[in-house]
Amino acid sequence: MIYFAWAADSQAETFYGPPNPRTGKRSRVGVLSAFCSRKARSAFIAQSQGAAAVVTRPYALQMKAGLDDRAFNELVAALVGGEE
Repeated sequence: MIYFAWAADSQAETFYGPPNPRTGKRSRVGVLSAFCSRKARSAFIAQSQGAAAVVTRPYALQMKAGLDDRAFNELVAALVGGEE
């Protein structure tokens, strides 16, 4: 299972990049992180001093709405990378 955390760049919802050709939605400005364990995600959130928050996969997809499913899965694979 993959666990996600999201850190918004600002209080205001800011969008960037081209819209998703299928949905017309764009990605939000912020940082998505993916982890192989809850413990690693919890440690990351603690280190961020409240800047990052736990998010579900559907919410992570919504934050990166400018990506299609293939691109999102590639992003998650790259984020998880060497973790095991």
